[in-house]
Amino acid sequence: MLEASDVPRVAEFYHGKSVFLTGAAGFIASVLLETLLRCGPGIKFIYILLRTKKKVQPEDRKEQIFNKKIFEKLKKETPELLKKVCVISGDVSLPNLGINEDDTHLLLKEVSIVFHCAAVVNFKKPLEFLLKNNVLGLSNIIELCRKMRKFEVLVYTSTAYSNCNHLNFPLKEQVYRLPFHAGKFLDALKNGDNEKLRELVVHCKPDWPNLYSFSKCLAENVIMDTASDLPVAIVRPSIVFSTWKHPIPGYVEENSGLLAVTLGIGKGFIKVVNADSNCKLNFVPADIVANAHVLAAWCVGTKRCTSPLIANCTATENLHIKIYEYAESIYQLVQTFPLPQSFAKHTNLIIVPCKYLYYITAAFYHHLPAFVLDGVLRILRKKPRIYSLYRFFDTVMSAMKFFWFHSFEFEKNNFEHLDKLIHPEDRKDLTLDFRDATFLGMALSLPKGSSFYNWKLDKKSQWERQRTKLRRHIQISCIQGIFLIICFLLIYWVISSIIR
Repeated sequence: MLEASDVPRVAEFYHGKSVFLTGAAGFIASVLLETLLRCGPGIKFIYILLRTKKKVQPEDRKEQIFNKKIFEKLKKETPELLKKVCVISGDVSLPNLGINEDDTHLLLKEVSIVFHCAAVVNFKKPLEFLLKNNVLGLSNIIELCRKMRKFEVLVYTSTAYSNCNHLNFPLKEQVYRLPFHAGKFLDALKNGDNEKLRELVVHCKPDWPNLYSFSKCLAENVIMDTASDLPVAIVRPSIVFSTWKHPIPGYVEENSGLLAVTLGIGKGFIKVVNADSNCKLNFVPADIVANAHVLAAWCVGTKRCTSPLIANCTATENLHIKIYEYAESIYQLVQTFPLPQSFAKHTNLIIVPCKYLYYITAAFYHHLPAFVLDGVLRILRKKPRIYSLYRFFDTVMSAMKFFWFHSFEFEKNNFEHLDKLIHPEDRKDLTLDFRDATFLGMALSLPKGSSFYNWKLDKKSQWERQRTKLRRHIQISCIQGIFLIICFLLIYWVISSIIR
C-alpha cells in the first residue's frame, strides 16, 4: 500500500495515459466521458467504441454525442480537448469486439485504463441476447485487457440490483457467487447452446426478477473467475437520475432509467401505477456515478485499494425516498415548470397496491379514454396511437413491478472510503459526498439542464399548450362521465328489473 504522500492526484494519475471507453453513446458513459475530459486535461487520448446504429456511422455518432447539452461548456471553453476523443468502430458482442487489426494494434499499444460501460439495459430481451451483450462482451473486454502492454486497471459498470434476488439486507459490496463457474456459461454462449444456457440459469437460485439483473450478476462472476489476477473495479449504481452539480445541474437523457416514467407522469399521460406507495426508490446523481468511476480507476490503479474493488454507488438518506414522495416531487416540478408537449391538466398520480383494483382503475383512467380517442382518430383517418402507448406502458410497468414493491438497503463502506481518499483540491470536481442532494431539488433543476425542457421543440406556445391540456382534460372527463352515467343506468335497470 502507498502512503498518502506517494499517491498521485487524480489528474496526475491520468496524465499522459490513454483511455478506452465502451458505451459512450449511453447516459452514464456520456457523463463519464465529459468528466474525464474536464478533470483529466492531461489525458493523451480517449478511444470510444461505437458501432453503426440505424445506418448512422460511428464517426457521425461521435458528433451526436458531442451535440449533447452536457458538452456545451467544453465546446465553448476548451474545444481542443474534444480532439482527444477517437472513434474505434466495433461491437462488444463480437469476437475481438469487432475491431479491425489496425485499431486493435493501436489499443494494445496505447491504452492503460479501460472503462466498460456498454450494456443492454432491458428487462424484456431474451436470455441469449442479454448474455451475449452483457456477459460475453465483458469477457471480450477482459481478453483485450490481458494483451494491452500498458494496462493498469479495468472499471466495470454493473448495477446495485445485480443481486436483487437476495432479500436479506443490506446487499454487500461483494460478488455473490453462482453455483457454476462462469466458464460454463461462456462456453455455452460461444457454442450457441441456448438449451444448456437455460438449464444453467434454472439452477441459479433464488430466482431473479428479470434476466437483465441476472446478466449483471453473471458478468461480475466472470470477473471473479477469469480476471481475479487483473486490477479491476466494479461500480454498482442504483437508479441513476440527473446530474446534481457537474458540469451543469439537471442534465439527463430521456431514455435513461426511470425518466421515461417520470416524463409520462409529468405530462399527464400516466395517471395510475401499480405500486406500494411506501416502497423506497434508491436514486443516485449521474455525476456522482461518473466520479465514482474516475476515482475507482485511480484508487485501484495506484494500488491504494485492493482489487477487485466493489463499490455500491447508491443513495443517501435524502435520495432514498418513498414512491409517494417521488410522485409529489414530480407534481411540484410540473406545477412550477410545466412540461412542453404535455396534454393533460392534472398530474396527480394514483398509486394502487392491489393488482385487481389497479386493473379497474387503469381501465378507467387509461384504457377507456385511449380507446375512445383512438376511435375518433380512426374516424378522422388519422393513425391511432394512444391505446398502443398504454399497452407499451403496461409492459414496461410489468417488467419493473418487482422494484415498485421491494425496498433495498446497500452496504456502502468501499464507496464511502473512496470519498475519504480524495485530495482536498480534487474534491471540488470529483466529490462523492452528496448528502445535501434532494430529489425535489434535482427534479427542479431539470429545466436548466435537460433538452426535453426546450419549448422550441414544442409545436405550440405555452399558452396554446395550456389550452390543449384543458381541451384534452374536458374530453377525457366527458368520456369518463358518460361511461359512469351508462354504468349507473345499467345498474339502475338491473335493480329495477329485480324489484319488479
